[in-house]
Amino acid sequence: MASPVALDLFSLFHAIGNTPAVCLTQDIPGDEPASLLLLGCGDARNILFTSYMNTAPARNVLLFTLVLDDNEGAADASMLWNIYYHLFIDDKSLSLLESQVKMLCRFSSSLRVWHKSKYGRFLRFCDSKTLDLVRNVWYSYIHVSDKTTYTASFRSAIQACLDVKAATTGNGIDLSGACAAAPNALQALKDLPGLHSRYWKNGSTSNDPKAPNVRPNPTLAPLENDTAMLHYATDPLLGFHLVTAYTPVDRESPFYRKEPAYTHAHSAVEAARLQFNTWCQSFKDVHKSVTLRFFTGEALAFCHTLQHLNTTKEISANWFRTSYHFDIFSLDGEDYALHGTAPLTFDAIDTSNLIDFLGGINLFIAAGPLLRKKASSTLYAESLSKYVPDVDVLLDDLFAGHFPTVSILLGVFPIQYYTNASAVANVEEQLMEDIHKCPMGHGVNTRNMYNRTLWKYQSPIWTYSLGSSSCHRIKFDPDNLAWALFGIYLKMFMNEDIKLILANPNRELGQKHSCIRHHRGSFARFLVFVKGRVKVDWDKTMSVLVTLIEKDKVLVVGPNFLHEFYTQLHILGVYSSSSFTKEVKYDRTSHDFRAWKKLPEVVSITVVVPRAKLSVFTKMPRVKLGTPYISGFVQSKQMAWQSLFAVVQLGFGQVILSGARNNDNFAITIVEDHSGWKGKSPLIISFVVPSAILLVEPENTTVGMSLYNTPTTSLTFRNTLGMELVVFLSDLGNESSVYVSTQRPNNAGMPRLSEPSGNGGEPENSPAGSYHVTLTADTNSAKGIITGFTARIDFLSEETKTSLKRQKTVELSQPSPCSLCVTVEKKYLEIMINFPAPVLKAKSKIRVARTSSYVEIVACRTRKPDRQGYPDYIFPIFLDKHGAPVAWNIPYLNPNRLPILDTNRMEDFGWLITHASMMFSGKECKLRGTIDTSRLKPAQDSRLCFKDSLFSMHMSFAGVQGPKCKVFGISCGQIGLQLLFFRSSVRIDMSNHTLALDVAIIPLRLDMGMPMRDFIAQLGMDDSATMVIEEDELKLWKRLLPAFVERCREWKHKPTCEYKTESLIPRSVELHQPVLCSCGNGLFPPNFISDFPKWETVSIHAVRGLVPLLFTLPYFDPKDGLDEGEKTRQNQCEACGAEKSVHGRALLSCTQCHMVRYCSSKCQRTHWKVHRKTCLGKSSGDIVEK
Repeated sequence: MASPVALDLFSLFHAIGNTPAVCLTQDIPGDEPASLLLLGCGDARNILFTSYMNTAPARNVLLFTLVLDDNEGAADASMLWNIYYHLFIDDKSLSLLESQVKMLCRFSSSLRVWHKSKYGRFLRFCDSKTLDLVRNVWYSYIHVSDKTTYTASFRSAIQACLDVKAATTGNGIDLSGACAAAPNALQALKDLPGLHSRYWKNGSTSNDPKAPNVRPNPTLAPLENDTAMLHYATDPLLGFHLVTAYTPVDRESPFYRKEPAYTHAHSAVEAARLQFNTWCQSFKDVHKSVTLRFFTGEALAFCHTLQHLNTTKEISANWFRTSYHFDIFSLDGEDYALHGTAPLTFDAIDTSNLIDFLGGINLFIAAGPLLRKKASSTLYAESLSKYVPDVDVLLDDLFAGHFPTVSILLGVFPIQYYTNASAVANVEEQLMEDIHKCPMGHGVNTRNMYNRTLWKYQSPIWTYSLGSSSCHRIKFDPDNLAWALFGIYLKMFMNEDIKLILANPNRELGQKHSCIRHHRGSFARFLVFVKGRVKVDWDKTMSVLVTLIEKDKVLVVGPNFLHEFYTQLHILGVYSSSSFTKEVKYDRTSHDFRAWKKLPEVVSITVVVPRAKLSVFTKMPRVKLGTPYISGFVQSKQMAWQSLFAVVQLGFGQVILSGARNNDNFAITIVEDHSGWKGKSPLIISFVVPSAILLVEPENTTVGMSLYNTPTTSLTFRNTLGMELVVFLSDLGNESSVYVSTQRPNNAGMPRLSEPSGNGGEPENSPAGSYHVTLTADTNSAKGIITGFTARIDFLSEETKTSLKRQKTVELSQPSPCSLCVTVEKKYLEIMINFPAPVLKAKSKIRVARTSSYVEIVACRTRKPDRQGYPDYIFPIFLDKHGAPVAWNIPYLNPNRLPILDTNRMEDFGWLITHASMMFSGKECKLRGTIDTSRLKPAQDSRLCFKDSLFSMHMSFAGVQGPKCKVFGISCGQIGLQLLFFRSSVRIDMSNHTLALDVAIIPLRLDMGMPMRDFIAQLGMDDSATMVIEEDELKLWKRLLPAFVERCREWKHKPTCEYKTESLIPRSVELHQPVLCSCGNGLFPPNFISDFPKWETVSIHAVRGLVPLLFTLPYFDPKDGLDEGEKTRQNQCEACGAEKSVHGRALLSCTQCHMVRYCSSKCQRTHWKVHRKTCLGKSSGDIVEK
């Protein structure tokens, strides 16, 4: 009930992940242990890949046990692949599966038995019900009554999946696998659609049509009483990094295959299988240091229960396990007992793509408080969304409001948004979008744009030196906060704005307004969260907000949900409206709930919906059903008034009564029918309402179930259900269908919510009692957005007051985008103010009140620090409270686990050039042509120049335009050489879809002496390249060097680390001054740098680094992947350049791929020898007039 409840008659089973595996710990320093929370975790690929990079539950637990028991090596690993990925498997694999499952069923009779088994130490269950549910699934794998019928049913289910795909996406060429082969995806596009079709046709990835894979794989079969269907896009290859199949890998590198496959298509399968085997072995090697805990249920309910347990030590917060069962779950596993070992907060939280369905607010108020209050803690969110031209449009939609304002209220920091920088590439997604948009892309299906974002805690303490200040709560004016919250309310329920819907009647917007992420309970929980993060007169804020909502004329059906809004506010204790406090007079002599001794402010209504009323859904084809959302309602028989309730609970079963209806102890119990939609029991809906609305005219009141009115649902059901979309209604007094009780079914109390307490208070080393800082949000009431902040420093001690009075000027500086430094009396007193979002010093104002002893700084919030004075705000790195460096926005990697690109065997560098070129946004491409090659003019964009140098370094080290360069130097104008980068290898950063240069870095200093000068003098011109840059760009390089080193660090910082002793990172960006600490100097793997005489002499000054490419955030400044020349060619014959066919009509196109055009059959035949290498079609290149 944490989000709107859709009818679950038809759902898709995501058994296999459809995006390449990612490392779940890549934003946590490598020498730290980590606790991870995975929400919406569909398969095991990310866990396996994470175990490799760091030296649903029944299927996943089964796989992990098989991995642990694999004693035969490659032979058994092949069967693991079959069991986990193939639709049909051979007899030997099926036998292994059945024997393993029988053993697991014996071990899973109870939590106690399981935890004492050989798997129980590292595979654990959060609660007993989860184990029961998993055991039931395992049991279904091995208990098939009739194998012939089972096989026929399985094949029928497979065909149903294909039918749904055809109806949903059509029969065009599917390019959804592009991301799996990044950063060299274009070469894979010819193979992946065919491999996908072969998988669904043959039921396996095998290249042998005679392979004995004839047995249905029970792990991918629909359960007997389940309505879920295997997702039609299921493809085992999409979860792997297929770049190694299309790119030569060094012989000494991970994932090098000694026996190359005969075809690229077969190579893709073999590359995936090799990775799977390697990951499984890694997991087996490290399993003793890993503990996995499993929970089956709704992610948000689980998160809120963990919050509650962390706050109260109670193992239940009265949440139902799912919206479709009346099962109140509690964390009754021993790991969550009073002295249990399970973590309740986490270093990293991965939320899969739940944000698309639940919305950012629902997701972050549930998962955000579970993040540990550490600088490295990270929350990940993946989104698969339609392409939009502006990132703010996308984020405003996902977060239901002005995104910067909402993120400030949520207490999270969208680091990529503010840096407009990432070492993670989204190039292939952009290229596929370009193909889809261009005229040649007719008949090409591209999925939604994939984007993975990371979130940190707000306002990091950039320096923990004396005087740093981070405010506990943000202060608001009550009216201003109310208007900001009202703006979020309107955006959250914009699907109820009929005028907006009618003004935009196109199909895509209709679908958007039909995807409902929030109900009034969502907004009420958000208010609870905000209340814990702000300093304000809350009662006044709520009074203003409630008045705004009550008087709102924008949301047409808003008044119908007012009673639910009041109810949810009251349940959560955030506010009680007057309707809950005023006394209502009513007849207490009746024989129903009105006779209770004490009628509570809210009561539970349970309605039994007859099975016959559900035929409107069960008789409808699945593809036409859509996603109808369910509402309960209370209304008068004459429809004079109606109240809707979207916070509902559903389930099939029978109602058992306890006590008399006119007794306060009257309760109901639901005996669930596990057959669900395939059974015969009625559907039961339960929702909570204010008792007062039942007292107005009880004999004239009806209750029931209806569908939430959206454009799609209305179009589908209004002819059968009427304009009000009523599924079932009954009189309130109908004792066979309607039940009113004080508690929800099964004696469930009201769900409980923990109130956050902010993100921490003052740093431990702030000077106590000398001053106090208050941070107030400045807002634009008309727009309901936060525009900036006012920081007030009250000087408390006599010493600081005197200092302020005698100082003529108070200086203001900006050491980082999120902080301002106030300096009083020539650095006698420095106060660092940390803000929850970037601010702009240039537009800040400072007010000094010497008599009243306070200083105010009015700071304007900025959206793009990189374009407003902070081009080096790319990969921020700072010291935590222990003095250890923490890098933001750049993945920590184990470079030894990354494949090495064998550039000596590369025949075509085109993909590499294209990939590196995609660093530059559309605007940067235009500006790049104006860069002065002398690089001596100070007015040039230092970030753009940095990218240009980065591009040159990658091209030089890869040998794109000649022999591979061994050394790349950075020289500053007439001053001379400043930085040296020694090439070890070019690595493929598979999970981040890009490349990285594995190098040794030497920042040159004047005190290095003659050995270094002699070494530099001996560097040959053929082995080296030098880039001459400006001093501003040099400073940017120096600011980023610590991040390049930290991300691949395998050594530990010493107690005497200069970063810690000097409280500064980098140490300096000035000419000839030390940049890096000395802790890692000279520490390299064997043979890291070769072919350099006297390398050992100078290596004591060098440190290992991993240099990435630098990409902009998708949607920020989109760039077409096709240059102007290619765009022109889209409307020309591929062979001769003609703009029309020989008959003077439109050009013809290849019927197989639709990607190229010709003026005639003759030109097509002439060009076929060239085009056949890249044609995405299956056979010939016949053409047809468009």
